[in-house]
Amino acid sequence: MTTRFDLNILPINHQMGKTVSKLPGLLTASPPRRSPRRRTQEKLLLHLRLEGNAPLSDTAMGQLLTKLAEVYYETEGSTTSALRNVTDVLNKYLLDRNYRAASRGLKAVGYLTQVVLREDRILYAQCGPTYIYHVTPETVVDLHDPDLSGAGLGLGKSFKVRYHQIYLQQNQILILAAEKPPTWTENLFKTLPRLKFGALIRRLLHKIEGNLEAVVLFPLEGESQLKVIEPIWAADGRIINLPDLEDTAVETRQQERTVERVVEAEQAPAPVIEEPAVELKEEKDLPPLDIPEVAGAIATPPLDNEELVSVEEKNPDLAAQVAVGIAPKLEEIQASKIWGKLGEISGQAGNQIKKAWHGLLGLISRTLPDDQVLDLPSWTLSLIAILVPLLMVIIGSVFYIRRGRNHLYEDHFSQAQTLMALALTQLDSPDYYQTISEAMQEVQEARSYQQTEEVEELFSSLRLELDTLDRITRLEYQPLFSRGLGVDVTISEIVVTAWNDLYMLNADKGTVIWAQSNPDGYRIIDDFTCGPIEGHVTVGPLVDIAALPTSQQDQATILGIDENHTMIFCYADLSESPVIFEDTSYTLGRGPVKAITMASSAPYNLYILDPEKRAIWIEYQSQNYHEGSEYFGAIDSPEMADAVDLVTSGSELFILHQDGYITKCVTDRADSDPLCTTPFNFSDTRPGREPGPFIAGASFDSFTIKGSPGIALYMLDAEILALYRFSTQLELQEQFRPVEGIIDQPATAFTVTMSDRVFLGVDDQVYTAQLLP
Repeated sequence: MTTRFDLNILPINHQMGKTVSKLPGLLTASPPRRSPRRRTQEKLLLHLRLEGNAPLSDTAMGQLLTKLAEVYYETEGSTTSALRNVTDVLNKYLLDRNYRAASRGLKAVGYLTQVVLREDRILYAQCGPTYIYHVTPETVVDLHDPDLSGAGLGLGKSFKVRYHQIYLQQNQILILAAEKPPTWTENLFKTLPRLKFGALIRRLLHKIEGNLEAVVLFPLEGESQLKVIEPIWAADGRIINLPDLEDTAVETRQQERTVERVVEAEQAPAPVIEEPAVELKEEKDLPPLDIPEVAGAIATPPLDNEELVSVEEKNPDLAAQVAVGIAPKLEEIQASKIWGKLGEISGQAGNQIKKAWHGLLGLISRTLPDDQVLDLPSWTLSLIAILVPLLMVIIGSVFYIRRGRNHLYEDHFSQAQTLMALALTQLDSPDYYQTISEAMQEVQEARSYQQTEEVEELFSSLRLELDTLDRITRLEYQPLFSRGLGVDVTISEIVVTAWNDLYMLNADKGTVIWAQSNPDGYRIIDDFTCGPIEGHVTVGPLVDIAALPTSQQDQATILGIDENHTMIFCYADLSESPVIFEDTSYTLGRGPVKAITMASSAPYNLYILDPEKRAIWIEYQSQNYHEGSEYFGAIDSPEMADAVDLVTSGSELFILHQDGYITKCVTDRADSDPLCTTPFNFSDTRPGREPGPFIAGASFDSFTIKGSPGIALYMLDAEILALYRFSTQLELQEQFRPVEGIIDQPATAFTVTMSDRVFLGVDDQVYTAQLLP
């Protein structure tokens, strides 16, 4: 069982020789009751330091941190996604605030450190050149690295965040600080784990000159709580009263209740983060700060009023005092002879400059063309007036886009490297997969701006790792037809016969195309006819087809059906004409046909999906598919209004619904009613996945079942060309995807043969690959 730790927190605010525990830029928060599942076990600590001459008031700072905590606990996804979302919201807030205050020369840069406690580990996100020390009895680790954590927030649209994970243990100390005092050396830190608590704090504050904001964290076994320690400080910075940690840790429940109350309150949809008017000296009418909403982040209501006060305060009487003091001296200088001589010299110099200027103007006039040369038609002058600015705009845009693309590439590539470094600390953690996935997203963004050798190398290594975790095998698909089957063909169904011939349903016309197998590949049989035919019994455009068993009495090869349940037998023997028939034994009305499937073992009965009537009709092989019955009989059928496909094997029948979930029905005996389960849950044992009615990240369009040997259920996500293989208990076994660059369109049909070969229809082309060696 995982050991849980409490995080005891000692804030230190040392200003002008006095030390207190009140730190305006610090907030701790617990998850509200209605948090996303991944957030419910996480406790959050935020430490924000603003550098510059535009500080926030204590009230505004507290409200801002509370809103950032709301953003964190409302963000879905991984811990790193939530941390980055908070950073993005704060960056947009500070950037807009700095922009509006720029006219007064005011600016604030945010140094943000976020710490998330989850059972026996913490994950921190560091933005800005702050200091983090990880101290144990054996080691002292300095985690200060401005190249990875960046210059801070509020400076531009892009920023850097450094992530790191630490597993907690006893006798461990973590120290967060915006600046490092000169007295904090490695030798000092090495002595800290051996000291009692009070002596440890005195050692940190010994000979501190100037101001210091720091947060000291002490992990102790507990219940994953954040507890703030509030000692009584003497005027000289000494601790007057500080009992043992276990007795004095005081939880900041007021702050936690505030965060929980605000998150759970009924709010209007999507308000934006705002700050009331920034009140500057001599300027009262600046517009309120309005930060655009960040995708995936909760927007926050307005902050209370604050007043930005410039650090450079002016004394209104200073100029008058100086003027009174120097006025008599100025009068003496102007009356002296030296002053008169200087005036005479300056006048002569001015005359010489004036003559030189007139000479320069004359030279320019002689070098310019005369008026006749410049006497251009009005249309020419108009064209020049349009083309010159347009050319300047094009040149400037090209330069700006190039420079911007380089900057975006470097930003995304740097973020990917940071996430890769974080993933190396999470090898045995459930967060490892999520971190690797986010690194892949950053790499793909970087590739969209530039494709360099280093980004391609990182992309390849990340994809290989993700493929291993996702159980993906990449297939080298090969096209069957050199030029496709034609612009008027869209393949919606593929069946393979025992002789490896392909029969493909063309959805555009409702007809079947026969591709005959031969040693050189496949040959289209142009004289083959299978589709709409008018006559005594008319068959319309076919909506689905199925391969008939080789034991078929009249040697028919393919059975097709239109939406009105009229069926047709089609023959490989071209001398045989198609046979059209319908089952007239049914007395109940039937709805449009959605799909059909043939049983994978004897008896080879045909199953017809009728969502409108919530029915599945069976046509019996023993009656040559001319008579049948209703599958559900007298029992109530499951909900099937959204059913899109069905397959069957033995006593089991599976129904695929539009949203991607499965209904499974089982019959104990041939004459018994089926027992159905809706939804029948998938079992997904990949990292970070859980059993449920859906597979995360997949949207299934169709499926098929492969009979023995190696019976398996194959399901296709047509949009991303992902073919998933499941057991008949819906246990995920593997998935198959094409090698990048082979297929660039969604799939329209597929089938898998008994020899584990897949045929994938893409518009008017068919691709094939071997699934298993």
